[in-house]
Amino acid sequence: MGERALGDRADRWWSATADLLLGASCPGCRQPWWGACPSCRGHVLAQPTRLTAPTPAPPGFPMTATASTYDAVHRGLLHAHKEDQALMLTPLLGDRLAASVADLLAAREVPPHEPIVLVPMPSAAAAVRERGFDATAALAGRAARTLAGQRLVRSAGLLAQRRGLADQAELDAAQRAANLRGGLRLRSGVDSLRWRPDGPAVVVVDDLVTTGASLTEAVRCLTAAGYEVLGAATVSATVRMLSGY
Repeated sequence: MGERALGDRADRWWSATADLLLGASCPGCRQPWWGACPSCRGHVLAQPTRLTAPTPAPPGFPMTATASTYDAVHRGLLHAHKEDQALMLTPLLGDRLAASVADLLAAREVPPHEPIVLVPMPSAAAAVRERGFDATAALAGRAARTLAGQRLVRSAGLLAQRRGLADQAELDAAQRAANLRGGLRLRSGVDSLRWRPDGPAVVVVDDLVTTGASLTEAVRCLTAAGYEVLGAATVSATVRMLSGY
């Protein structure tokens, strides 16, 4: 029996054991499995990257690449990664984010030798404390490591939320834009980082884009601080976003 067959057999054994002992199930389809099952993993990897824009697009919305449509499988995987600390999903989702970044850089015709910084969309500090980790920062870090063999890339948390932002989940497009206007700032201590405004260009990254308000505000904040922003990249985009360029 080959190494791959042995590995697959071990994966199935571990998944069955985890389900028996822990009630584990694939977040994408709820079938018994540990992490993303082969079917959901294949579904995620089969999605093409593309440039997207919302309709209507908020003023200042950046060129944005995404790796998937936000369907039931991606909804389950992204929710589990962020809310349930399903860290075993970071490699899969982070690599899809890396594919989106690569698509954006190709569209921008960025030379491979030009250094790039991936800037994750910031989460509320209270949410990060409650979850125990920053899901978007984890995806950005994985994407940077995946791309490191091809480009000079790293991730840096340059942005933070200001106090008083409402939860975006229950807001419509206009309310999200109003809520986020002026809602981001450069993180304290950024001046001490070696990623300065006169250094590498940046790409804003997030797990999901819906109305485009968050990405637009992030680009506005970074541009106002003097950074060159190439655009944005996400793991997934809601259907209203997939209009293309």
